[in-house]
Amino acid sequence: MQVNLISALLQAKCPRCRKGDMFTYSLKHLTKFNLMNKTCPHCQVALEPEPGFYQGAMYVGYAFSVAITIAVFVLVYLLNIESMWLPVIMVTAIMLLLVPFNYRYSRVFYLYMFGGIRHESKLD
Repeated sequence: MQVNLISALLQAKCPRCRKGDMFTYSLKHLTKFNLMNKTCPHCQVALEPEPGFYQGAMYVGYAFSVAITIAVFVLVYLLNIESMWLPVIMVTAIMLLLVPFNYRYSRVFYLYMFGGIRHESKLD
């Protein structure tokens, strides 16, 4: 069965076969959310193309954080909330709650965009 790109991204699947998991544990294990497989369990492609590859994922995570911050401030503006501290507290709380998601999906998007690994449907 062919898995589409968006579904594979959201499920953090290997960009080559779209079947193997990129991360060792699910997001339910909050203490181990950051542990990645070295290779895909299904097709054995290296999930870290070169040492230090994921340092660039920080820029993707930063973009996620900026988008969330802008969304909160637009929401506060539209709701006409005059408190200066409420948006700051809201952004801080949301960012802390989304640390595991931000970490994972910044790595997933970065690997899909810049990892040089192309989907091969013949692996299915």
